[in-house]
Amino acid sequence: MRKYLPLLFIALLACTSCTKEEAIKPVNMTIAAEMSLLPATVWVAEKLSYFKEVGLNLTIREFDSGRNALESMLKDKTINMATVAQTPIVFNSFNKEDYVIIATMAHSFDDVKVLARKDHGIKTAKDLRGKKIGATLRSTGHYFLEGFLSNHGMNLKDIKLYDVNAAKLKDKLISGELDAITSWEPHIYNTKKILDESKLTLLISPIPFRKDFFFTVNKTYAENNKEHVTRFLKAVLKAEKYINEHQAEAQKIMAEKIGADPVIVKNIWDAFIFEITLEQSILVSLEDEAQWAIDIGHTKKSAPNYLDFIHYQNLENLKPEAVNIIR
Repeated sequence: MRKYLPLLFIALLACTSCTKEEAIKPVNMTIAAEMSLLPATVWVAEKLSYFKEVGLNLTIREFDSGRNALESMLKDKTINMATVAQTPIVFNSFNKEDYVIIATMAHSFDDVKVLARKDHGIKTAKDLRGKKIGATLRSTGHYFLEGFLSNHGMNLKDIKLYDVNAAKLKDKLISGELDAITSWEPHIYNTKKILDESKLTLLISPIPFRKDFFFTVNKTYAENNKEHVTRFLKAVLKAEKYINEHQAEAQKIMAEKIGADPVIVKNIWDAFIFEITLEQSILVSLEDEAQWAIDIGHTKKSAPNYLDFIHYQNLENLKPEAVNIIR
């Protein structure tokens, strides 16, 4: 009997291995993600194979803005999740209720800026009056621009506003078709890299503006695939830990991913807080932007209850201290 023990031991190990593999049988998921620093937890988790570790075959579709990522998810049911800031969530919320926020992945007080052509006569914010300014409408850049102008005694009626996809803003400013643009990184950096800085004026808001960036999920998918969503969050939570403990390595991953100079990524890194949470403050932000959307005539509808757009259970089960939504 003794000579058969090694074979029995091997058989038991194989059986144990099979059980483990069955427990994390790979599942498919598709996410629409903005090509910027904000979804760093996604790009780091992808690079370090964290999604594979939790049994996710994650397909990532890349977009130049969170607005386009979210709106693509809403139109294409094969996309399960999107990375997006607060403004597109608000604009779509008046007509759509089929998506939910499962977490904030990052926030920044210094991501959105106005970049203007100095050689078009723009040296200060006051010089924007009457100028052609490009922004990605229904995006955070759109909302930021309104607040920026207000801080300088103007509003959107005092400028000539053009709706331009985020990736195209650079070309429009360089060609001279636009006098100024409002956008975020890396689009601001990519513009400055090409156009002589002597021709540019970087205008920063005198009042800090917080940009939150979220993981949003198709509502039906979130309800029917809770385990899939949990796996995703496990992977990005691991990436969050890696980013905070290995900043230099994370910066290198991000520079390579978005095609930016590593020195620039390092210099702007501290402007971003990579923290996966669900804070009460996001409800206030969404409500404020909803009122703004109503005020500028986007809709005649009342703002929805944004608590209905928060799906907190998955994150609360994994990281309860990160959730302080009052409900």
